[in-house]
Amino acid sequence: MHYPPVTKDILENSIFIKIMQKYNVQKCIYGHLHGESLNEEVIEEKIGKTELELVSSDYLNFKLKKI
Repeated sequence: MHYPPVTKDILENSIFIKIMQKYNVQKCIYGHLHGESLNEEVIEEKIGKTELELVSSDYLNFKLKKI
């Protein structure tokens, strides 16, 4: 996904998480977070069966991430 599928205040109640759970999505890779939001909005954890991974280039210091 381009945007994060959740925010810290709605984790399991996100419609995107509910859809991913329904279809047994094991990994959700997302980006879009940049600058100050990297200090506040990063969510890299497993919610239910779905693991969330942020691959924003500045978050990764412009290095590749093996996924």
